[in-house]
Amino acid sequence: MLRPGFLLILVTAACGKDGTSLDTSPDTSVDAGSGPDGRLADAGAVEQDAIVELTECQEAAQHSDLTWIQQKVFTPSCATSMCHAGADPEVGLNLEAGRTFNNLVNKNASTVTGWKRVIPGSLATSYLVVAFGRTAGPPPRDGFMPLGADALCTEKLEAVERWILAGALND
Repeated sequence: MLRPGFLLILVTAACGKDGTSLDTSPDTSVDAGSGPDGRLADAGAVEQDAIVELTECQEAAQHSDLTWIQQKVFTPSCATSMCHAGADPEVGLNLEAGRTFNNLVNKNASTVTGWKRVIPGSLATSYLVVAFGRTAGPPPRDGFMPLGADALCTEKLEAVERWILAGALND
């Protein structure tokens, strides 16, 4: 048997404050800050809509680490079959993942005497920067890198320079 107070609660829940029926028709109005279904938008969803995907060149401005430079600069632009990859890479310089650091940092440049490929902390004496056409020095024998491909955007070149200036770490 139900108690009278229980029934009263059910009646109150089904009716408005004054005992009239509640409007149960769907609300089609949309308030500011609401989603298309009329519910308040989740703050996380609003932030997701604001996320903009960066281009590789825009992304480069946030990097100075060899891991990113390898993936976005050396592998696609330098470590190709006709250049700095494989069993017999151009000028003996293999820039494939896992080999780049040991083949660049404090290694003699193979086409000019008296230069190192990368000297940690020094752009002026790192031949890699000369090869990209970013600083003065003896020009590369065949032209600026990447040879036969589109030039690298300034932001990617600056990422390489920041890596060198930061000590050319194997990160």
